[in-house]
Amino acid sequence: MRILKALRKEPIDRIPFWYMRQAGRYLPEYNELKNNDSFLELATNVEKAIEISIQPYKRFKMDAIIMFADILTPFHGIGIPLEFKEKIGPILQFDVFDKIDKNKLKNFNPEIQISYIEEIIKGIKHYINTIQDNNLALIGFSGAPFTLLSYLIEQGTSKKFEKTKEFMFSFEKEFHILMNDLTELTIQYLKFQIKAGVDLVQIFDSWGGNLSSQHYEEFCYPYMEKIIKEIKSLVPVILFVGNNAHLLPLLVKMKPSCISLDWRINDISVIPEEIAIQGNLDPLVLYGKPERVQKEVLAILNRFSKRGNFIFNLGHGIYPNTPLHNVEVMVKTIKEYSLNE
Repeated sequence: MRILKALRKEPIDRIPFWYMRQAGRYLPEYNELKNNDSFLELATNVEKAIEISIQPYKRFKMDAIIMFADILTPFHGIGIPLEFKEKIGPILQFDVFDKIDKNKLKNFNPEIQISYIEEIIKGIKHYINTIQDNNLALIGFSGAPFTLLSYLIEQGTSKKFEKTKEFMFSFEKEFHILMNDLTELTIQYLKFQIKAGVDLVQIFDSWGGNLSSQHYEEFCYPYMEKIIKEIKSLVPVILFVGNNAHLLPLLVKMKPSCISLDWRINDISVIPEEIAIQGNLDPLVLYGKPERVQKEVLAILNRFSKRGNFIFNLGHGIYPNTPLHNVEVMVKTIKEYSLNE
């Protein structure tokens, strides 16, 4: 598999690529299949989730399929009320001070509560085996404890994370107890996916960059380090932390297999050669003219390809209104790029 070879710094014929949120609303075939189903209905429908997962591969032939799910899937499984509202995002009902709610985090049993995830992974794996593309990897994923806890505290998405930080600084003991519970839940969830057949995983700490490096080290680092160490012994681990420039030294200390960079980062001198890198096109570049897209993609390829363990990706998830013809330009530019240049 091209991506696994790149992670191991083995010879590859071209730069491997996939991109975050590659299965979704920017694809007309997704919207046609979605019809009037909610996101949660799609994500829990095995047949549709498999098809949605493979749709982008059928169109663009990237080097990895990432299963169609959400980082909040375990919460749905353990019985935390969850709904996804159009243009608003997830809405959860959880009380960090309620004993019953907190105990739910300790009673995660993925084999029973979210067995459909195993069926989705096995269905995608069956498709990969059927088409016999030896370069195609299957990526599993999870949210990171801090990001997951932020969703619980804010009861949805947030811009300032006031409630999260207030709880973190005012109730430190309780915060760490919940982080520990979410760490165990995350390890369980990732091991469940690995057993089902994923080839590598990505951990999304989407909101981690909202913390200073000092606070990330105090409140997140021990938990992330534990997850990475345990899972990396089984499969490669890609770590994505949103807005992560100031956190790079800490991310390096965690020793993931690969660090996913956002578009704000150019200087990677702090990342040792044994850690692969992934990224880092600004997804909004894909709203520009095709020649601008090509120019930006080539700049990233020229900057990072000589490293030998680079995976092309976006610096964040692709947006729903992204023009398809610009995605085609990006993909064509990557595939035609010569590693001998």
